[in-house]
Amino acid sequence: YKINKIVFFLVEYFKMSAKTVKYYREIHHVFIMKAKFVLRPDDFNVDYDPTEVKRRHHSRGELRHAMSEILPNDFQFAAQRKRSQTMEIAKEHAYSRLQSELNKAQEELKLKDEECDKLLKVRDQMGEELEDLTASLFEEANNMVQDANIKRMHSEKILKEANEQIDVLQAELKALKQLVLTSTPSSPNKHLHPQIDSKVEMRKKEESKKPFWKTHRRSTSHHEFTKEAREGAIAEQDAKTDRCKEIDQVCFDEFCAWRRSPLMERKDGYLSRVYMEDILPCLNFANTKLSQRVQECVGNNSLAIEPIPGDNSYPRKCRLTENNKLCNYKIRLGDEPEWYSISQLCRNRIAAVCDYYTYIRYIQQGLVKNEDKEVFYELVRLRKKMALTRLGYS
Repeated sequence: YKINKIVFFLVEYFKMSAKTVKYYREIHHVFIMKAKFVLRPDDFNVDYDPTEVKRRHHSRGELRHAMSEILPNDFQFAAQRKRSQTMEIAKEHAYSRLQSELNKAQEELKLKDEECDKLLKVRDQMGEELEDLTASLFEEANNMVQDANIKRMHSEKILKEANEQIDVLQAELKALKQLVLTSTPSSPNKHLHPQIDSKVEMRKKEESKKPFWKTHRRSTSHHEFTKEAREGAIAEQDAKTDRCKEIDQVCFDEFCAWRRSPLMERKDGYLSRVYMEDILPCLNFANTKLSQRVQECVGNNSLAIEPIPGDNSYPRKCRLTENNKLCNYKIRLGDEPEWYSISQLCRNRIAAVCDYYTYIRYIQQGLVKNEDKEVFYELVRLRKKMALTRLGYS
Protein backbone atom coordinates (compact mmCIF):
# COMPACT_ATOMS: atom_id res chain seq x y z
CA TYR A 1 0.00 0.00 0.00
CA LYS A 2 2.81 2.46 0.82
CA ILE A 3 4.67 1.67 -2.40
CA ASN A 4 1.52 2.27 -4.44
CA LYS A 5 1.01 5.64 -2.78
CA ILE A 6 4.59 6.72 -3.43
CA VAL A 7 4.39 5.64 -7.08
CA PHE A 8 1.16 7.58 -7.41
CA PHE A 9 2.79 10.68 -5.94
CA LEU A 10 5.78 10.38 -8.29
CA VAL A 11 3.53 10.04 -11.32
CA GLU A 12 1.61 13.13 -10.24
CA TYR A 13 4.84 14.96 -9.72
CA PHE A 14 6.10 14.13 -13.19
CA LYS A 15 2.76 15.13 -14.74
CA MET A 16 2.93 18.44 -12.96
CA SER A 17 6.53 18.92 -14.10
CA ALA A 18 5.47 18.28 -17.71
CA LYS A 19 2.69 20.84 -17.37
CA THR A 20 5.16 23.32 -15.92
CA VAL A 21 7.57 22.82 -18.84
CA LYS A 22 4.73 23.30 -21.28
CA TYR A 23 3.71 26.44 -19.41
CA TYR A 24 7.21 27.88 -19.59
CA ARG A 25 7.41 27.11 -23.30
CA GLU A 26 4.23 29.09 -23.85
CA ILE A 27 5.64 32.02 -21.84
CA HIS A 28 8.82 31.90 -23.91
CA HIS A 29 6.76 31.96 -27.08
CA VAL A 30 4.82 34.98 -25.81
CA PHE A 31 8.08 36.79 -25.07
CA ILE A 32 9.26 36.10 -28.60
CA MET A 33 6.05 37.40 -30.09
CA LYS A 34 6.32 40.53 -28.01
CA ALA A 35 9.83 40.87 -29.18
CA LYS A 36 8.66 40.76 -32.77
CA PHE A 37 5.84 43.25 -32.60
CA VAL A 38 6.32 45.37 -29.46
CA LEU A 39 9.95 45.85 -28.63
CA ARG A 40 11.99 48.57 -30.33
CA PRO A 41 15.71 49.10 -30.52
CA ASP A 42 15.40 52.39 -28.70
CA ASP A 43 14.29 50.61 -25.51
CA PHE A 44 17.62 48.80 -25.28
CA ASN A 45 19.88 51.65 -26.52
CA VAL A 46 21.11 49.70 -29.54
CA ASP A 47 21.22 50.48 -33.18
CA TYR A 48 18.17 49.36 -35.01
CA ASP A 49 18.45 47.79 -38.44
CA PRO A 50 15.09 47.05 -39.96
CA THR A 51 16.66 44.70 -42.43
CA GLU A 52 17.81 42.35 -39.67
CA VAL A 53 14.37 41.68 -38.20
CA LYS A 54 11.48 40.61 -40.30
CA ARG A 55 7.87 40.49 -39.24
CA ARG A 56 6.83 37.17 -40.76
CA HIS A 57 8.14 34.08 -42.41
CA HIS A 58 11.10 33.33 -40.07
CA SER A 59 11.97 29.96 -38.50
CA ARG A 60 11.88 29.35 -34.74
CA GLY A 61 15.60 29.01 -34.53
CA GLU A 62 16.09 32.32 -36.28
CA LEU A 63 13.54 33.95 -33.98
CA ARG A 64 15.26 32.53 -30.88
CA HIS A 65 18.59 33.75 -32.15
CA ALA A 66 17.09 37.08 -32.91
CA MET A 67 15.43 37.21 -29.48
CA SER A 68 18.70 36.45 -27.78
CA GLU A 69 20.29 39.22 -29.67
CA ILE A 70 17.46 41.68 -29.12
CA LEU A 71 16.68 40.94 -25.35
CA PRO A 72 19.21 42.20 -22.87
CA ASN A 73 21.01 39.90 -20.33
CA ASP A 74 19.14 41.30 -17.32
CA PHE A 75 15.81 40.45 -18.81
CA GLN A 76 16.97 36.92 -19.61
CA PHE A 77 18.28 36.48 -16.05
CA ALA A 78 14.99 37.71 -14.59
CA ALA A 79 13.03 35.28 -16.71
CA GLN A 80 15.31 32.42 -15.72
CA ARG A 81 15.08 33.37 -12.04
CA LYS A 82 11.29 33.58 -12.23
CA ARG A 83 11.21 30.22 -13.94
CA SER A 84 13.47 28.69 -11.28
CA GLN A 85 11.32 30.19 -8.53
CA THR A 86 8.22 28.73 -10.11
CA MET A 87 9.96 25.36 -10.34
CA GLU A 88 10.97 25.58 -6.69
CA ILE A 89 7.43 26.53 -5.69
CA ALA A 90 6.08 23.58 -7.65
CA LYS A 91 8.69 21.31 -6.07
CA GLU A 92 7.87 22.60 -2.61
CA HIS A 93 4.19 22.13 -3.25
CA ALA A 94 4.77 18.58 -4.46
CA TYR A 95 7.10 17.90 -1.52
CA SER A 96 4.60 19.29 0.97
CA ARG A 97 1.86 17.24 -0.61
CA LEU A 98 4.00 14.11 -0.49
CA GLN A 99 4.99 14.93 3.09
CA SER A 100 1.35 15.38 4.10
CA GLU A 101 0.43 12.10 2.42
CA LEU A 102 3.35 10.40 4.13
CA ASN A 103 2.35 11.81 7.50
CA LYS A 104 -1.21 10.72 6.91
CA ALA A 105 -0.02 7.24 5.96
CA GLN A 106 2.18 7.15 9.08
CA GLU A 107 -0.74 8.20 11.24
CA GLU A 108 -2.93 5.53 9.70
CA LEU A 109 -0.15 3.00 10.20
CA LYS A 110 0.19 4.12 13.81
CA LEU A 111 -3.55 3.71 14.31
CA LYS A 112 -3.37 0.25 12.75
CA ASP A 113 -0.46 -0.65 15.06
CA GLU A 114 -2.38 0.58 18.08
CA GLU A 115 -5.40 -1.44 17.01
CA CYS A 116 -3.19 -4.49 16.52
CA ASP A 117 -1.69 -3.95 19.99
CA LYS A 118 -5.17 -3.72 21.49
CA LEU A 119 -6.20 -6.92 19.73
CA LEU A 120 -3.04 -8.64 20.95
CA LYS A 121 -3.75 -7.51 24.50
CA VAL A 122 -7.32 -8.77 24.22
CA ARG A 123 -6.05 -12.08 22.87
CA ASP A 124 -3.51 -12.42 25.70
CA GLN A 125 -6.16 -11.50 28.27
CA MET A 126 -8.56 -14.07 26.84
CA GLY A 127 -5.79 -16.67 26.90
CA GLU A 128 -5.01 -15.92 30.54
CA GLU A 129 -8.68 -16.07 31.47
CA LEU A 130 -9.02 -19.38 29.64
CA GLU A 131 -5.98 -20.78 31.46
CA ASP A 132 -7.32 -19.60 34.81
CA LEU A 133 -10.72 -21.08 34.07
CA THR A 134 -9.17 -24.40 33.02
CA ALA A 135 -6.97 -24.49 36.12
CA SER A 136 -9.91 -23.67 38.40
CA LEU A 137 -12.03 -26.37 36.75
CA PHE A 138 -9.29 -28.98 37.17
CA GLU A 139 -8.73 -27.90 40.77
CA GLU A 140 -12.43 -28.10 41.53
CA ALA A 141 -12.63 -31.53 39.91
CA ASN A 142 -9.65 -32.72 41.96
CA ASN A 143 -11.20 -31.35 45.13
CA MET A 144 -14.47 -33.10 44.35
CA VAL A 145 -12.68 -36.41 43.75
CA GLN A 146 -10.64 -35.98 46.92
CA ASP A 147 -13.73 -35.14 48.97
CA ALA A 148 -15.51 -38.16 47.54
CA ASN A 149 -12.57 -40.42 48.45
CA ILE A 150 -12.40 -38.97 51.95
CA LYS A 151 -16.14 -39.47 52.44
CA ARG A 152 -15.90 -43.01 51.10
CA MET A 153 -13.00 -43.84 53.43
CA HIS A 154 -14.85 -42.24 56.34
CA SER A 155 -17.99 -44.22 55.52
CA GLU A 156 -15.99 -47.44 55.26
CA LYS A 157 -14.35 -46.70 58.59
CA ILE A 158 -17.72 -45.98 60.22
CA LEU A 159 -19.14 -49.18 58.71
CA LYS A 160 -16.19 -51.19 59.98
CA GLU A 161 -16.50 -49.69 63.46
CA ALA A 162 -20.25 -50.30 63.43
CA ASN A 163 -19.73 -53.94 62.45
CA GLU A 164 -17.15 -54.37 65.18
CA GLN A 165 -19.45 -52.69 67.67
CA ILE A 166 -22.28 -54.96 66.59
CA ASP A 167 -20.06 -58.00 67.12
CA VAL A 168 -19.04 -56.72 70.56
CA LEU A 169 -22.64 -55.97 71.50
CA GLN A 170 -23.76 -59.37 70.30
CA ALA A 171 -21.04 -61.02 72.36
CA GLU A 172 -21.99 -58.92 75.39
CA LEU A 173 -25.67 -59.71 74.83
CA LYS A 174 -24.89 -63.39 74.67
CA ALA A 175 -22.82 -63.18 77.83
CA LEU A 176 -25.56 -61.12 79.48
CA LYS A 177 -28.17 -63.72 78.60
CA GLN A 178 -26.01 -66.40 80.11
CA LEU A 179 -25.45 -64.20 83.14
CA VAL A 180 -29.17 -63.58 83.61
CA LEU A 181 -30.03 -67.23 83.12
CA THR A 182 -27.33 -68.53 85.44
CA SER A 183 -27.00 -65.76 88.04
CA THR A 184 -29.57 -67.26 90.44
CA PRO A 185 -28.27 -69.13 93.49
CA SER A 186 -29.72 -72.45 92.24
CA SER A 187 -27.91 -72.26 88.88
CA PRO A 188 -24.65 -70.29 89.05
CA ASN A 189 -22.89 -68.98 85.97
CA LYS A 190 -20.43 -71.57 84.74
CA HIS A 191 -18.54 -68.96 82.71
CA LEU A 192 -18.04 -66.79 85.80
CA HIS A 193 -17.47 -69.85 88.01
CA PRO A 194 -15.19 -72.18 86.03
CA GLN A 195 -14.21 -74.05 89.18
CA ILE A 196 -17.81 -75.30 89.44
CA ASP A 197 -17.48 -77.30 86.24
CA SER A 198 -14.30 -78.96 87.45
CA LYS A 199 -15.81 -79.84 90.83
CA VAL A 200 -18.97 -81.15 89.23
CA GLU A 201 -16.93 -83.33 86.91
CA MET A 202 -14.91 -84.66 89.86
CA ARG A 203 -18.14 -85.37 91.75
CA LYS A 204 -19.53 -87.23 88.73
CA LYS A 205 -16.44 -89.39 88.51
CA GLU A 206 -16.62 -90.23 92.20
CA GLU A 207 -20.31 -91.10 91.96
CA SER A 208 -19.77 -93.19 88.86
CA LYS A 209 -17.33 -95.38 90.77
CA LYS A 210 -19.89 -96.16 93.52
CA PRO A 211 -22.34 -99.05 92.96
CA PHE A 212 -25.97 -98.16 92.55
CA TRP A 213 -28.41 -99.88 94.98
CA LYS A 214 -32.09 -99.59 94.38
CA THR A 215 -34.01 -99.70 97.66
CA HIS A 216 -37.63 -99.49 98.50
CA ARG A 217 -38.72 -96.20 100.07
CA ARG A 218 -41.70 -96.47 102.32
CA SER A 219 -41.99 -92.77 102.95
CA THR A 220 -44.26 -90.91 100.53
CA SER A 221 -42.35 -87.71 101.15
CA HIS A 222 -39.31 -89.00 99.30
CA HIS A 223 -38.05 -86.64 96.57
CA GLU A 224 -36.26 -88.01 93.54
CA PHE A 225 -33.85 -85.38 92.12
CA THR A 226 -33.15 -85.24 88.43
CA LYS A 227 -29.62 -85.04 87.01
CA GLU A 228 -29.76 -81.28 86.40
CA ALA A 229 -31.15 -80.60 89.86
CA ARG A 230 -28.38 -82.59 91.50
CA GLU A 231 -25.72 -80.79 89.43
CA GLY A 232 -27.23 -77.40 90.30
CA ALA A 233 -27.32 -78.21 93.98
CA ILE A 234 -23.73 -79.41 93.91
CA ALA A 235 -22.61 -76.28 92.06
CA GLU A 236 -24.47 -74.09 94.53
CA GLN A 237 -22.83 -75.85 97.44
CA ASP A 238 -19.38 -75.53 95.86
CA ALA A 239 -19.95 -71.84 95.13
CA LYS A 240 -20.91 -71.24 98.74
CA THR A 241 -17.86 -73.08 100.01
CA ASP A 242 -15.64 -71.07 97.60
CA ARG A 243 -16.82 -67.78 99.07
CA CYS A 244 -14.78 -65.97 101.67
CA LYS A 245 -15.98 -66.57 105.20
CA GLU A 246 -15.53 -62.97 106.26
CA ILE A 247 -15.53 -59.86 104.07
CA ASP A 248 -13.67 -56.60 104.50
CA GLN A 249 -16.32 -54.23 105.77
CA VAL A 250 -14.45 -51.09 104.65
CA CYS A 251 -14.10 -52.43 101.12
CA PHE A 252 -17.75 -53.54 101.11
CA ASP A 253 -18.92 -50.10 102.23
CA GLU A 254 -16.86 -48.49 99.46
CA PHE A 255 -18.43 -50.86 96.93
CA CYS A 256 -21.96 -50.06 98.14
CA ALA A 257 -21.24 -46.34 97.89
CA TRP A 258 -19.88 -46.80 94.37
CA ARG A 259 -22.88 -48.89 93.25
CA ARG A 260 -25.28 -46.14 94.21
CA SER A 261 -23.55 -43.84 91.67
CA PRO A 262 -21.38 -46.06 89.45
CA LEU A 263 -18.75 -44.20 87.46
CA MET A 264 -15.78 -45.68 85.59
CA GLU A 265 -13.23 -43.33 87.17
CA ARG A 266 -10.08 -44.36 88.98
CA LYS A 267 -10.49 -41.49 91.46
CA ASP A 268 -13.40 -43.33 93.04
CA GLY A 269 -12.57 -44.98 96.37
CA TYR A 270 -13.50 -48.56 95.50
CA LEU A 271 -12.15 -48.57 91.93
CA SER A 272 -8.97 -46.80 93.06
CA ARG A 273 -8.39 -49.50 95.69
CA VAL A 274 -8.94 -52.35 93.21
CA TYR A 275 -6.77 -50.65 90.60
CA MET A 276 -3.84 -50.15 92.98
CA GLU A 277 -4.12 -53.54 94.74
CA ASP A 278 -5.02 -55.91 91.87
CA ILE A 279 -5.18 -54.43 88.35
CA LEU A 280 -1.91 -52.50 88.32
CA PRO A 281 0.22 -55.39 89.70
CA CYS A 282 -1.50 -57.81 87.32
CA LEU A 283 -0.67 -55.67 84.26
CA ASN A 284 2.86 -54.76 85.34
CA PHE A 285 5.36 -56.33 82.89
CA ALA A 286 9.03 -55.89 82.01
CA ASN A 287 8.21 -53.68 79.03
CA THR A 288 6.90 -50.72 81.03
CA LYS A 289 6.02 -48.56 78.03
CA LEU A 290 3.92 -51.27 76.41
CA SER A 291 2.44 -52.14 79.83
CA GLN A 292 1.12 -48.60 80.23
CA ARG A 293 -0.50 -48.79 76.79
CA VAL A 294 -2.09 -52.12 77.72
CA GLN A 295 -3.47 -50.63 80.95
CA GLU A 296 -5.01 -47.70 79.05
CA CYS A 297 -6.57 -49.90 76.35
CA VAL A 298 -7.97 -52.38 78.88
CA GLY A 299 -9.49 -49.47 80.82
CA ASN A 300 -11.25 -47.97 77.78
CA ASN A 301 -12.16 -51.37 76.28
CA SER A 302 -10.07 -50.99 73.09
CA LEU A 303 -7.77 -54.02 73.38
CA ALA A 304 -8.12 -57.09 71.14
CA ILE A 305 -6.69 -60.58 71.83
CA GLU A 306 -6.54 -63.24 69.12
CA PRO A 307 -4.76 -66.58 68.80
CA ILE A 308 -1.84 -66.70 66.40
CA PRO A 309 -2.71 -69.03 63.50
CA GLY A 310 -0.25 -71.57 62.19
CA ASP A 311 2.54 -73.52 63.84
CA ASN A 312 3.43 -72.07 67.25
CA SER A 313 5.61 -74.90 68.53
CA TYR A 314 8.81 -72.85 68.48
CA PRO A 315 9.49 -70.08 71.01
CA ARG A 316 9.48 -66.43 70.07
CA LYS A 317 9.99 -63.19 71.97
CA CYS A 318 7.11 -62.11 74.18
CA ARG A 319 6.70 -58.36 73.74
CA LEU A 320 5.51 -57.83 77.33
CA THR A 321 7.91 -59.99 79.34
CA GLU A 322 10.73 -59.62 76.74
CA ASN A 323 11.58 -63.32 77.10
CA ASN A 324 11.60 -66.12 74.54
CA LYS A 325 8.51 -68.24 75.18
CA LEU A 326 5.79 -70.06 73.32
CA CYS A 327 3.57 -67.23 72.15
CA ASN A 328 0.19 -68.54 71.07
CA TYR A 329 -1.63 -65.20 71.25
CA LYS A 330 -1.30 -61.67 69.96
CA ILE A 331 -2.77 -58.33 71.05
CA ARG A 332 -3.61 -55.09 69.28
CA LEU A 333 -3.89 -51.77 71.09
CA GLY A 334 -6.70 -49.52 69.91
CA ASP A 335 -6.64 -48.66 66.21
CA GLU A 336 -2.94 -49.43 65.77
CA PRO A 337 -2.22 -51.76 62.86
CA GLU A 338 0.63 -53.52 64.68
CA TRP A 339 0.08 -56.78 66.58
CA TYR A 340 2.22 -57.85 69.57
CA SER A 341 2.89 -61.51 70.32
CA ILE A 342 2.39 -62.51 73.99
CA SER A 343 2.80 -65.68 76.02
CA GLN A 344 0.11 -67.73 77.76
CA LEU A 345 0.88 -66.15 81.14
CA CYS A 346 0.46 -62.61 79.80
CA ARG A 347 -2.74 -63.61 78.06
CA ASN A 348 -4.22 -65.05 81.28
CA ARG A 349 -3.35 -61.95 83.28
CA ILE A 350 -4.85 -59.59 80.69
CA ALA A 351 -7.96 -61.79 80.35
CA ALA A 352 -8.49 -61.79 84.13
CA VAL A 353 -8.41 -57.99 84.24
CA CYS A 354 -10.77 -57.82 81.23
CA ASP A 355 -13.24 -60.14 83.00
CA TYR A 356 -13.24 -57.86 86.03
CA TYR A 357 -13.81 -54.74 83.89
CA THR A 358 -16.60 -56.51 81.98
CA TYR A 359 -18.48 -57.32 85.18
CA ILE A 360 -17.95 -53.78 86.47
CA ARG A 361 -19.44 -52.40 83.24
CA TYR A 362 -22.45 -54.70 83.58
CA ILE A 363 -23.02 -53.30 87.06
CA GLN A 364 -22.67 -49.73 85.81
CA GLN A 365 -25.21 -50.36 83.03
CA GLY A 366 -27.68 -51.82 85.53
CA LEU A 367 -27.69 -55.31 84.04
CA VAL A 368 -26.85 -57.08 87.32
CA LYS A 369 -29.91 -57.19 89.58
CA ASN A 370 -28.53 -59.25 92.48
CA GLU A 371 -28.06 -57.95 95.98
CA ASP A 372 -24.98 -56.02 97.00
CA LYS A 373 -23.45 -58.90 98.93
CA GLU A 374 -23.87 -61.39 96.06
CA VAL A 375 -22.35 -58.94 93.59
CA PHE A 376 -19.51 -58.17 96.01
CA TYR A 377 -18.76 -61.90 96.36
CA GLU A 378 -18.50 -62.16 92.58
CA LEU A 379 -16.12 -59.18 92.47
CA VAL A 380 -14.00 -60.76 95.20
CA ARG A 381 -13.81 -63.95 93.15
CA LEU A 382 -12.67 -61.97 90.09
CA ARG A 383 -10.03 -60.21 92.20
CA LYS A 384 -8.90 -63.62 93.43
CA LYS A 385 -8.63 -64.74 89.80
CA MET A 386 -6.39 -61.75 89.01
CA ALA A 387 -4.15 -62.57 91.97
CA LEU A 388 -3.85 -66.23 90.96
CA THR A 389 -3.04 -65.49 87.33
CA ARG A 390 -0.45 -62.94 88.44
CA LEU A 391 1.19 -65.71 90.47
CA GLY A 392 1.15 -68.05 87.47
CA TYR A 393 -1.95 -70.15 88.16
CA SER A 394 -4.25 -70.78 85.24
